Amino acid sequence: MTLRSLAVAALLLMATMSVPCVAGDQRLLVLEGSWVKWGAPEWGTGATVSYGFVATEVKSPSARNCAALLPLDGLEKRTGLPDSRLRAETAAAFAAWSGVTGLTFIAAPSAAKADILIGVQGKPAGRAFTNIELDQGPLAAAPVAERGLVATEPAAHPAAAHRIRSIRQALICLNPSARWKIGFDGDLDVYDLRYTLMHEIGHAIGLDHPGAAGAVMGFRYDEKLKGPTASDSEAAQKLYGPRLR
Repeated sequence: MTLRSLAVAALLLMATMSVPCVAGDQRLLVLEGSWVKWGAPEWGTGATVSYGFVATEVKSPSARNCAALLPLDGLEKRTGLPDSRLRAETAAAFAAWSGVTGLTFIAAPSAAKADILIGVQGKPAGRAFTNIELDQGPLAAAPVAERGLVATEPAAHPAAAHRIRSIRQALICLNPSARWKIGFDGDLDVYDLRYTLMHEIGHAIGLDHPGAAGAVMGFRYDEKLKGPTASDSEAAQKLYGPRLR
């Protein structure tokens, strides 16, 4: 069985003033005509998702982005940051989403067992990208009755004809040739690693760009937000429910 890979674009290489997003402005990602999420293809249900870092090159020829995923060595050399710092920032980025949703993220024992694989681009381009591969199994799609809505649409006006499908795997790739940093310093030409990973993880769990700015999922980089906003959280909770206590 052939698994089709679908890609979502990442942060644009610009940072400008724009209208901020507010709660209710968020949008969910639609791939192949379906909303996508981890775990059961049901609204508001949590999931446990593993993540890991590639140890050797991983090739995904059918992927639009992240077709060649390499270890973080290139990023370490570029930033001068030790592997432990890069991994700690990644863990913090995942924790930002598990803190507001029913998602639980765990470190995979090996890259081969990771649901979300992280590495650097084999062919550097842009800043960062996410590639999503959908599950093709018989239980990976909700029945027609489970069709959903754009995050901005009230439940009383179901206009969308999309069902929910489960995600099989996601790839997150960073540009090793770009300039990276840890923390905000006002220099918008150098991206904070944690913020960028939070944005990409948002795509990897099924969130789309709601607009330019005012939310972690906004497509323009800025340094005004340190974590998911009310609108980010609202959209993610439509897929996974609130934080597990």
